[in-house]
Amino acid sequence: MARPAFTRVQLIQFALGRAFYIMVALLVVEAALSGLTTYLIIHAGRDVAEEEFLLTDLIWILAAQSASYAVGAISWIYAERAGFGAYGKFMQRFARDNRHFTKLLHERGTREQVEPFLTGETFHVFFESVYELDYQLKLLLGLIFNVIVFATEIDVSMPIAYGAVFVVLFAMQWSMRKRAAYLYLDNQRMQNRMMAQGYTAWDNVFSGNRYNLRLWLAGFKSRLRDALAAQIRAIVTREGLSAASGIIGLAIIFATMVFVTVRNDGDTALLIGLAATLPKQIELTHDVHALSSGFNDMLALWTRMSGVVSNMRPEPDPLFDTRIKFDMLAIKDGDAMHACGSVDEALGIVLAQPTGRVHVRGGNGAGKSTLLAALRSDLKNRAYYLPTSDRLAFNFLQNAPPPVDDDDEEEDEGPPPPPAAKLGFSSGERQLRSLQELVDHTEARIYLLDEWDANLDTHNRAKADAMVERLAARARVVEISHRDRT
Repeated sequence: MARPAFTRVQLIQFALGRAFYIMVALLVVEAALSGLTTYLIIHAGRDVAEEEFLLTDLIWILAAQSASYAVGAISWIYAERAGFGAYGKFMQRFARDNRHFTKLLHERGTREQVEPFLTGETFHVFFESVYELDYQLKLLLGLIFNVIVFATEIDVSMPIAYGAVFVVLFAMQWSMRKRAAYLYLDNQRMQNRMMAQGYTAWDNVFSGNRYNLRLWLAGFKSRLRDALAAQIRAIVTREGLSAASGIIGLAIIFATMVFVTVRNDGDTALLIGLAATLPKQIELTHDVHALSSGFNDMLALWTRMSGVVSNMRPEPDPLFDTRIKFDMLAIKDGDAMHACGSVDEALGIVLAQPTGRVHVRGGNGAGKSTLLAALRSDLKNRAYYLPTSDRLAFNFLQNAPPPVDDDDEEEDEGPPPPPAAKLGFSSGERQLRSLQELVDHTEARIYLLDEWDANLDTHNRAKADAMVERLAARARVVEISHRDRT
């Protein structure tokens, strides 16, 4: 059965919250102050025409515009908070929705496709979305308040002109929406391929193998060229349309200003007010152009969101269990050796006793690790799974105190101090320390340990074996050993 789809609307909701709403409120205040500044400039121009200009006019203009700048700066703080909060909620939701799909650990293609969204792409999508929305709202609200002032204080044709500019420019953007969406999606796809190749750089560079390094470099160069070509196509389309929009917008607004000047030829106060706001008119023309062209930017982000949501709940391979060659596997439970023909039969053997060690045996390629991943998928919260090659988070690697349940924590005592930092654990040390944390800080009913004794010498293997015995005394341990136990 396919997993329920995750939608872009659900993704956007991660950004909604107190910080986002405060940001919007501050943008409204900023735009109102900007409109007030325009109003004060017009009246200052009229005071000049009537020879009544006072220093207080400049002071009020300075105060209103300064307050607008200050409020706008504060709004960015809440934009940051909204972006960080959205990304945090996304990661929590991804972890909650996928924590039981351990079969995906073995899907290299799925992992390369999904991992870029966790390690950077979604973070940038959220921040670019919040910033773009902040910017577009700032433009829209600023235009609304300033155009109201122009309509009441200069001429009613001014808001009509700005409306016409927006309609014409938006129509241009709309006509290119499908082409732009395709280019943005292709750009995202090519960049993710390049990033996925980059994840393997460390192993290929520092292994010292010239053969692997040459192959890696060839693959990276190919993906780099594809990503560059896709980026250039997207930018040329966007910037070309942007330049054409800007020229058309200026032409319409300047023609309207000429019309207003001719129609009010004898009104000196009005013409001085119009001249005084000329820099503001040019700025607003640019804002209309930016607002309309922002449609394609928002379309790009909307398209990139589709990549995020389509990888929010990746589908595991439905034929995953068929990779297990049950005719080559045997399960040893104590002194009894069992053959099984399905994951369900193996699960029945595991659940037959509450404690003890169950050893999975089989040759290379028989599917021992695959069987453990399949068992974990069925057991869900009842089992703790330690895969062969793990990047799991352990306290000794993070230099942080282990999590403590609220019921066990003393009210009068703070958290224990973090252990001394150490860089560069050997693979054997990682094995021992990981097992030690399992013994000390976990309480699962079943432990699935995949090659827990890999990279251990005889002495350390004995120490690790003693830890596994301690686990088996209180829980069921299903293990794949690097060497068959006698």
